[in-house]
Amino acid sequence: MDWKKYALIVAITIGFILGLGVGAAAGKSAAVLKPLGDLFIRLMRMIVTPLVIITIAAAVAQIADLRRLGKLVIGMFVLFILLSALAASIMLPAALSFGPGVGVGLKPPAGYTPPTPPSVVDLILGVIPYDFVDIFSVSGLLKAIFFSIILGLAVSLAGEKGKPVARALGYLSDVVLKVVTIVMWVAPLGVFGYAAWLMGTYGTSILVAYGKLITLDYSVSLAFFFIVYTIVVALSRLNPLVYWKNIIEPALVAFTTRSSAVTLPVNIRAAQRTGIPDYVTNLVLPVGATCHMDGTAMYQVLCAVFIAQAFGITLDPTLYGTIIVVGTLAAVGTAAIPGGGLLMLAMTVAAAGLPLEGIALIVAIDPILDMLRTMINATGDVAVATLMARILEGPKWFVKAP
Repeated sequence: MDWKKYALIVAITIGFILGLGVGAAAGKSAAVLKPLGDLFIRLMRMIVTPLVIITIAAAVAQIADLRRLGKLVIGMFVLFILLSALAASIMLPAALSFGPGVGVGLKPPAGYTPPTPPSVVDLILGVIPYDFVDIFSVSGLLKAIFFSIILGLAVSLAGEKGKPVARALGYLSDVVLKVVTIVMWVAPLGVFGYAAWLMGTYGTSILVAYGKLITLDYSVSLAFFFIVYTIVVALSRLNPLVYWKNIIEPALVAFTTRSSAVTLPVNIRAAQRTGIPDYVTNLVLPVGATCHMDGTAMYQVLCAVFIAQAFGITLDPTLYGTIIVVGTLAAVGTAAIPGGGLLMLAMTVAAAGLPLEGIALIVAIDPILDMLRTMINATGDVAVATLMARILEGPKWFVKAP
């Protein structure tokens, strides 16, 4: 076995474990190590937007068969929505039966102003860049994805004249991924710093009132994580152990950075090691980083139920259905940044007719919930990519997997 291939994964794992130990021992003093994680985050954010634009445009441009492209895009979004709706539907009965918010009577913090929930029109128009500058920030990833698909489609439709551009995009994609490889060697240091900070800040100071909420979130989310994604990968005919081995690295990065966008470059590396074709990887994963968030769908439903229970509000069954639908849509529109799910929670809470002030109950523990949901959001994209590879390439798609 070539252990050099696993050196980075081992280094990240060691950094994570050491960070937890240092954070537990140092307590809140471990916050001095947070800049190490911030350094890694800045480097990853630096590369995310060019990575998304170039890899998606290259993937679309290189699919000469527009029918095949349409099959990939439609199949990808169908799987995204079905899995997120399933995740939300599983969390609802669990939250209602476990009652995490029953008996909680906390007041919103003074001066807290919840975000204004966006309208459906705002969500749709928010996909289209207002001007070219809009696509160059991490918060504008949906706009970058829209632009990249249009660019790649235009190159493909240009025929022979577009082939040199398609090749150039392919070369640029390779170069950007090399930059990712360079940046990733900072990951062990960044994961160490963030793990220490998170453990020191939140590990020993969790309010007892939130214990049931955190327990329910982690137990149901992890059950979904291991069972559902194993089934999805098994349907692709790939040995699920290959998938689980390759997503260790992105899972750790997602858990500590709390950002699907930051984890995207690591996810692409994991997909490549799994043997997923580049044209599938370079479209499904960047789009999935913003539009496929099963962990966020579960979070939306759980928090809405928690807020209702905390305020002693009994909801009509139709409103629970609304929570599932809106929670799924919110997961599609959530920005791939730390705490992005909290911003979209306003839309779910408002749709259920619950007081927006209830969001303040979630703020204190959101980083703890955010770590796990981001891990699920990110790693689920690779599971979907394996199934799309199976659909498009046939049962032997993974024969080239390492």
